[in-house]
Amino acid sequence: MLSMTDTPIEKFVSYFAETNTNVAFLVPTPTGYEKSIMDATKPLRELLKYAGVHDYEKQEQGQENKVVIESHFITKDDLINTTASLYRPNTKHGDPRIWFSDLKKYCKPCNLLAVIIYDKSLYVINLSDKKIQESLFKYGHVYSFLQLSINEYVNVAEELLGKLRKIHKRGFIPSVTKGAPGVGDTLENALGIQRNNSKSPDYKGIELKASRIIKNGEKKAVTRSTLFTKVPDKGLTYSEILDKYGKVQIPRGKTEARKQIYETLSAKKYNAYGLKFEVDYDGDKLNLIDNATPAPNLVSSWDFDILRKTLLTKHHETFWVKATAEFRENLEYFRYDKVIHTKNPNALLLAPLIENGEITADLAAHIKPDGSYRDHGLLFKILPQNIHDLLGEEQNYDLGENV
Repeated sequence: MLSMTDTPIEKFVSYFAETNTNVAFLVPTPTGYEKSIMDATKPLRELLKYAGVHDYEKQEQGQENKVVIESHFITKDDLINTTASLYRPNTKHGDPRIWFSDLKKYCKPCNLLAVIIYDKSLYVINLSDKKIQESLFKYGHVYSFLQLSINEYVNVAEELLGKLRKIHKRGFIPSVTKGAPGVGDTLENALGIQRNNSKSPDYKGIELKASRIIKNGEKKAVTRSTLFTKVPDKGLTYSEILDKYGKVQIPRGKTEARKQIYETLSAKKYNAYGLKFEVDYDGDKLNLIDNATPAPNLVSSWDFDILRKTLLTKHHETFWVKATAEFRENLEYFRYDKVIHTKNPNALLLAPLIENGEITADLAAHIKPDGSYRDHGLLFKILPQNIHDLLGEEQNYDLGENV
């Protein structure tokens, strides 16, 4: 359905992220517009369910079980009252439907509609309307409506920030681990956190992500940050993907060839192994496809509902800690200088951010010389400059400042 929109979705993602607003997108198709029906897509159903407004899974079929919810159309400078009808028709599957009273006075077929929830009511924004776009981009009525108050910091965040300031005052700390993991392992060690492979947040519900910003006096090249790891839910397993699509190659710095698959997955283009992401909005799936001809094959898939829950579990609240690194006699040292604090990620933006290439994933697996399989996780990553789009409002701290 979203593929029929007359307005690209990408240009609006950051605005919803900045206001930390959970949002679902709808596009009335020409046929649905004529019949006054729209599919209640999985993201919309999840939005309604998360907000405690409506659960389609518990709704019986038939017009007699229709639910009517107070709703509003947002214009460039006002609100228009309306209602939303939520129902499941008496068809074989009873696919969830939605329609807004007087919607035809507010939009045209193929317009891009954003649906948000505030105080148990639905609010619809026609993002294809030029005047509404102007009100959004130039901080008018639409933008103002989207502003949400920032939650007050909890004691755990204040406690962690205080500990990080003390660690900063220690100056450069010798790394407890060689190589890339050292910056995170050393920070956790300084905080008294034992290293583990848990998928839960690191410090009393707060996730810690440490990275180097300066190395040996020079600003380090920007690299992607790992959001979470998640293997496919259906289709080929990770090891089966390696078996089918991996190549025999000599790894960098090595002399012996091995079968491996080390490459980034993006929705923008096929990678060197002939694989790419494809976002299925109607099925609420993230598909991995290959470049077979005459038509691509579906390799594996992820359920977006599971990906959203994974993100919310891992990054409900995160401290992105930035370190200055330097080598002394072949040993790396870290001084932890800055923190970016994010909370309450807008998980419903995962799909559009993957589709426009802001979120990618790394395949990292190989066959060891003894024939055994090894992988480093299937890593979903995002560039630091795009973190704000997904994780919303930020608080920045200089750990060296006096408070």
